[in-house]
Amino acid sequence: MFETLKKIAFERVGGTEEELRALGILADEIRKRGLEPKLEPFEVKTFRAGKGTVELAGDPPVGFDVNPVGLSGSCDITGRAQYIEPAKLDYARCEPGCIVLLPPHLNYDIYRNLVRLKVAGFLLVHNPGKTPGFPIIRHAFIEKFGKIPGAVISYEGGRKIISRKDAVVRLHTEQEEFVGTSHNLLAVIPGENEDEEIILGAHADSVASSPGAVDNGSGCVELLGLLGHFAKNKPVRTLRFCFFGSEELGLLGSREYVRAHESELGKVRLMINLDLGGDIFGENRVIITGSNELTNYIDSRNKLRGMGLRVTRGIYSSDNMPFARAGIPAISFGRSGLGASMGHSADDDIRNVNEASLRSMANIALAFAGEMADAEVFPFERKVPDDIKDEIEKYFRERSGDGA
Repeated sequence: MFETLKKIAFERVGGTEEELRALGILADEIRKRGLEPKLEPFEVKTFRAGKGTVELAGDPPVGFDVNPVGLSGSCDITGRAQYIEPAKLDYARCEPGCIVLLPPHLNYDIYRNLVRLKVAGFLLVHNPGKTPGFPIIRHAFIEKFGKIPGAVISYEGGRKIISRKDAVVRLHTEQEEFVGTSHNLLAVIPGENEDEEIILGAHADSVASSPGAVDNGSGCVELLGLLGHFAKNKPVRTLRFCFFGSEELGLLGSREYVRAHESELGKVRLMINLDLGGDIFGENRVIITGSNELTNYIDSRNKLRGMGLRVTRGIYSSDNMPFARAGIPAISFGRSGLGASMGHSADDDIRNVNEASLRSMANIALAFAGEMADAEVFPFERKVPDDIKDEIEKYFRERSGDGA
């Protein structure tokens, strides 16, 4: 398990050759377990990590390195710097052409307000103590509102800009954007029951600049472990294993799978998602995007077996979401902790992963998946309640602008 993780722990942005290389490594591992995988391609708007600088005007001027926000284009602009609290964006005012500083998360409402304010650009101030990464602008935002240049700046850089009265900054960025081909890697273990299926998934891509060891090379090797077990132990229900591409670009792989396989989804009783794992100083958790019945079932099982899972019910920003949106209950297994806090940065490397932690999460997921695959009767309804549906729709509106 750990050796395979080492092989795929390199930057593998959706739609790039590196993502395809990682999927090739995973495909070879699937073949070693006796199955023949299938690649399903789909087109994505993607990018390569660029470079940039911010210069704070003064005598002398002060310069900072920044990371261009993915899909925000290249620019050379100058404007007055202003920090705006996200909660105040709906009624904020700023000088047209200013460059706005914001906390590091960009959603639909924030982007809509940046357009309303006619800003020249924006700087996302990164969390202190962590290497800045390369977040993206969702392509749907750009299609609806147009492109605004942006970059990520370190906490220290942002603090120095805001501490300067009437600060004026020059933002210069360069990045390559292109239409690429991403892929979902699929493998099927047929069961005796042809009318009920379970999907098990993990995303195979990483963010730009990140080796993506915890997020989500760990989930991929855990999923391989489950696949290897069921390849030797035939399940009652058919199991479909999915290594999704381009999750970090907006859940594009899982959304494409749901679109392309819509006619087959009626048989799917459950989606099991593996995202984040192997964290040395962490705890295992499960998030149920489904009914109280399913949540209580898992929580009771957790307590009876003393597994030590942290059980919650709600949404989780990963490949579970498109399936839950399609009415399929979804369960996300993962491990949160100190190493996971390095996610979405160059610091998410193999040093933060512990093999015993990988195996503990894989074994928990395997035990649950085995019970579901072989149950005489499926123990809960195929249902996503209205309160969770509302949360799902809110999520897709805020993250992707769907339905806005």
